[in-house]
Amino acid sequence: YDYSGYGASTGKPSESNTYADIEAVYQCLQTEYGVSQEDLILYGQSVGSGPTLHLASKLPRLRGVVLHSGILSGLRVLCHVKFTFCCDIYKNINKIKKVKCPVLVIH
Repeated sequence: YDYSGYGASTGKPSESNTYADIEAVYQCLQTEYGVSQEDLILYGQSVGSGPTLHLASKLPRLRGVVLHSGILSGLRVLCHVKFTFCCDIYKNINKIKKVKCPVLVIH
């Protein structure tokens, strides 16, 4: 699937829209295909690590998460700082602490 505003998807690219997109995909997997979180491995690459960790932080029984070149947060990548701003996007460094399943980090 493509996030809003990316690839063939319509809509506007934004942090909140990417969260809504991944939650919609998860809902579809559950309702249309009968996939349980125990059988699901989430994958997020680069900016996609944000929505992936957003969902993973809410699902305590996931099979696993793969982060490929994940980011710490939006501003940490752009500004090379070591702290999180309140206005920052994709605060992955904070959300990873809430993930309960095995995580593979590829960078």
